[in-house]
Amino acid sequence: MKSIDSLWKSPNLTKEEEEKEKTKSDLKESLKRLESRLESAEILITNSQLEDAKIILYHLSYDFINFQKKRNKETPIVLGADVSGFVIPESPIKIQPFQFLTQLPSLSTLDEDETDTYLEECFNTYDFLSHSVGKEIKSIYKTQLDDYRKLRRIQIFGFIVILLTTISSYLYYQYKYPEFKDQNIELYSFLDKEHSQTTEDSKLSIPLKKEEIGKWVELSFPIPDAMNQFGGLRIDPLQQRGIRFVLDDLQILDATGKILYSKKFIVGKSLLPEDYQDFLAIVDVKTAGKQEPGEIVEMITTGRNPQIHLVFPMIYNANTIKLKMKYIEAHKVKKK
Repeated sequence: MKSIDSLWKSPNLTKEEEEKEKTKSDLKESLKRLESRLESAEILITNSQLEDAKIILYHLSYDFINFQKKRNKETPIVLGADVSGFVIPESPIKIQPFQFLTQLPSLSTLDEDETDTYLEECFNTYDFLSHSVGKEIKSIYKTQLDDYRKLRRIQIFGFIVILLTTISSYLYYQYKYPEFKDQNIELYSFLDKEHSQTTEDSKLSIPLKKEEIGKWVELSFPIPDAMNQFGGLRIDPLQQRGIRFVLDDLQILDATGKILYSKKFIVGKSLLPEDYQDFLAIVDVKTAGKQEPGEIVEMITTGRNPQIHLVFPMIYNANTIKLKMKYIEAHKVKKK
């Protein structure tokens, strides 16, 4: 148990390692300050503020020198001191550092192009120092804390990968195998094929419940007096994708129970729903798998707004719509 805890516990550093960590922190902070001054000088030169830029570059030049001296554990020099004795370090990369030193004594007299070149040489020096310090941090200033930080990054990365994989798997499962949710079946009447617009005033709605999954249910929709004339019906079987359902029989009755219109939803010889011309539109719904002529049509929703639009001869004074149907989660249906 202690070994597991040690993976998450920061190591105890020796005094030498603590000093290395402090030196690393100081070097990194110094590099940030150098970079900030470089950016300030660049902005001033871009805006033709040469005098202000030269003041920053003058101080920056000595900052670069003293940064190098600090790396070598040498005594820093004061601003304005003679730099002729400064030894330019050898560069392991193509960039040549401290080339600006030849122009340092005459910095105040440089024109815009020359000042721009001076700035570029300062950037080269910064790149050299940044590269060199980066290598030193990974070698001579390496401590147990670096290994710990590396392990922590690996642990955090691994945790994130596992978390994202888990979330992705869950979302994929929810998409691939959706579970039926409590919702409504809705019917909307419309006038006829040429006037198929529907409104909320013509909506009939009955709740569907999870406990009814897999069972045949007969739904009865009372028709209000406002819907006394219509020649089309829009059926919204549910508001969820990936659910299989079966519409067996639709009946429209008058107040005496007389059937004014009825339709069986069965597979025709063309393997499409029989009397396919009665379907004005089918939205976010498809037939579910291979089905034989004469079987009840099984359908599956492919989107969140499935609709079936039927047209039929004009109906007057209807009292009730009855619908026999069954729902089942599509992934639980055995393949034929």
